[in-house]
Amino acid sequence: MTQLRRPALILLHILLLSLPALTAAAGPAHAAHPTRAKSCRPDQLKNATVKAGAEFKHRGTDYSMLRSSMDITVPAGWEHASDLLLDAHSPDHRFALRCLVGKIPTKENKDGLDGEWRLKPLVVNAYDKHVEVHYEADTWIAALGPHHVGPWIVSPEKGKWLIRLQAPPNMAGARWEEVYLRLGGPGALSADPPPEFGEGGAVLTWRAEQPAPAVNVTFHLPAAQYWNAVALSPDQTWELWGMWGVSGALWFVTTGLLLIVVGKRLQRGLKGKPMPQEAYSLRVLRTWALLTMAFGLLVNLGDDAYRLVGRLLAFEWDYEAAVGLVTLALLGLVLCAFGGLKKQSLIAVAAFSLLLVALSVASEYFELPILPTSDLITPRDSHWVVGLLYTAAIAVCCLGMIASGERVLLMGERRLPLWVMASVAMATALVTTLWAYLASSRIWERLSWLLDPSGSQYAQAWERQLDWEWWLLPISALDPLLGIAAVLAPLALVGLLRVCRAGEFETGNFTPNQSERFVLISLFGLVATSDVGYFGFSGYPLQLLLALVAAWGVVALGSRISVLGKLAADDTPLGSVISRSDRSEVLRLARYFRELQSRLHRLSVGTTSEPSAAQEAIEAEIDRLDRALPEGVRPADLPFACGPMATWWANACRGALIACFVGLPATGLMYWLETVRSESWVFITENSAGFLWILSTILSWHVTWVVGGFFLGALWRSLPGRHGPTKACWVAAVYAAPVLAHHIIVRAIGQNEVGVVGVIATFASVMTFTGFVMDVQTFRGDRRYWATNASLVAYVYQMRIASVAFFLAQIVALATIWKAFKDGGPSGPTPAP
Repeated sequence: MTQLRRPALILLHILLLSLPALTAAAGPAHAAHPTRAKSCRPDQLKNATVKAGAEFKHRGTDYSMLRSSMDITVPAGWEHASDLLLDAHSPDHRFALRCLVGKIPTKENKDGLDGEWRLKPLVVNAYDKHVEVHYEADTWIAALGPHHVGPWIVSPEKGKWLIRLQAPPNMAGARWEEVYLRLGGPGALSADPPPEFGEGGAVLTWRAEQPAPAVNVTFHLPAAQYWNAVALSPDQTWELWGMWGVSGALWFVTTGLLLIVVGKRLQRGLKGKPMPQEAYSLRVLRTWALLTMAFGLLVNLGDDAYRLVGRLLAFEWDYEAAVGLVTLALLGLVLCAFGGLKKQSLIAVAAFSLLLVALSVASEYFELPILPTSDLITPRDSHWVVGLLYTAAIAVCCLGMIASGERVLLMGERRLPLWVMASVAMATALVTTLWAYLASSRIWERLSWLLDPSGSQYAQAWERQLDWEWWLLPISALDPLLGIAAVLAPLALVGLLRVCRAGEFETGNFTPNQSERFVLISLFGLVATSDVGYFGFSGYPLQLLLALVAAWGVVALGSRISVLGKLAADDTPLGSVISRSDRSEVLRLARYFRELQSRLHRLSVGTTSEPSAAQEAIEAEIDRLDRALPEGVRPADLPFACGPMATWWANACRGALIACFVGLPATGLMYWLETVRSESWVFITENSAGFLWILSTILSWHVTWVVGGFFLGALWRSLPGRHGPTKACWVAAVYAAPVLAHHIIVRAIGQNEVGVVGVIATFASVMTFTGFVMDVQTFRGDRRYWATNASLVAYVYQMRIASVAFFLAQIVALATIWKAFKDGGPSGPTPAP
């Protein structure tokens, strides 16, 4: 506890000092004196011209995208024309824009907030006689319900979708030179008024209308995009089975069941009764499997259970935020308990969790504005208290995650100092809360782009919005925290295998036995698949099945054709004949064999007559060495087949270590593609749990490379191929099987397919480079015979097939990765639960 006190107090002081300051900085400034009433002068806008269009994009996205475009030309004599040239935060500039593009307030949106996405900035150009304004906005149909974007409103209506033009009130009398609608595939079912021009029923155009035409068009969404929206709509029956319900929990339930099956299979493979450490490891795996299923069901189905209870008990108010906060506190407490924290620390965590739950209940029951879970708006000067409590709650979850990860990987043998875990957890939680503040500010900038910042309504709307963002934070944090917890499943299998492997007590296992192979195949299946969705429902079982079948097929093929799998003279696998003590002899034999080949090559150069006696003697020695091994195996193949380490477990650890470092650029690449490139960064910076999503993305990808290297090293002696890069290509082929199947499916149904080929190329590049490094390290003892590392590499790869396989794989991978950088883009913002 003495070690914990100093860093914890420092972090607490930083938190207390930074949160109030950031709250004040995140809040918008507003003047105390409202401006006088203005008029938009619609009489001066009758000579204005408007071109408006709407374009749908369905194929290649999970949710149909609608882009609105408006080109407005106003006379230079309009009273507010010059205000359009002012800064975007200027009250006069915003008033002028409200006159041109402002939407009609609704009951659901009395503050006039605008939820559309403007990925391109507003463009204003002034000329002698007129001012031009170009305005684009986007939205994604991620749920059933009305969506407003620009002057367009799209909404479901009696099994169909209706899109209609709602002209801004002050621009209704202007001349609408052109109105076009591109439906992006499905043709229009009806159109009123009839279009003047069109193409294939999917492109409709109206021209020279004054006043604005009341365009109403009905159509059908493509099946994939429609069902994706249905599965995310809380008022729909199918939502229970969608990605926020049963389908979302399916990954965790399936993974938990797989962990239980793997544990039982490995236990049956043990000889005799499990030893105490083995029994402990099996018990830890089963416990984590049950917790994985429980977490998945709690987070994904907890809100559905709450709504069901709410309907049965006729709740008068919405308690979803309180449920989310209690779930967050419970998740952290359970993780800390499983992680095996000391009694004093566990008591402190339990006390804080109970305090948080008590404050949440008190806020709801007594209507106290202590937490945003209350029906009252939390005062601005109390937000730092809310931030402190939420930071501590997230820190408890992160602390439990770190402790649990250490336990499942090391199976209780060692432990990081508590102050290190607490410091990392507190730093992660602090950054998460600060990110939420900044995200709230960015969201407010987008929503309030037309509001007058000098009015009292602006300040009141900001307080309500900030309270809403705090209300949403615990709910938003659950999904990425669950994603981080999912990383612990493969770590648990590695920890189990470390303790329960047969090679720990037996020296004759040159490669994993059947039960150990099942663990390795299941381990690779977990990281080679993701929780993808088709038509709004999970496709994870299909992905996992393909990965397991592909991995099992490659391992079965390798056991028959691998170098060490071939039968020796006594009908036993060659790998069993070569024991640990023979490793130095194998390297010496390979060096001797290569020297014989080099001498024979030098004697043969320039010789046209009959072979000399020296040549015949060398050839006879080479034939003798070849006959001592199974057919098709040469002495030079043995070091490559054995790998750089003495045991398969050591090879696995070495492969994981190499992939950990080789995979760092690959992790950076995937992070860039998913969260930074194009408009992805806009979406992640407006997500209150964005930092946790970034952390989850980085961890999941890096664990993928590390587990891939572990799988490659563990089965190095059983995989097809004679050299590291060719073995790695087989591992990459296993990884590609479910990814390519996903690619084919999404292309067929028209969902998002961005980055699929790039992911395969990146994984193949990391694995082939890992195989290359392991081959070079196999001959690290021969380094003293060569002047440079390049000379050693040339010596190692005298075989042309391995060299060509490695360099060809790298060239193809780099070309594909470059194409992934150039093509594609985000499929839209992540729908909030």
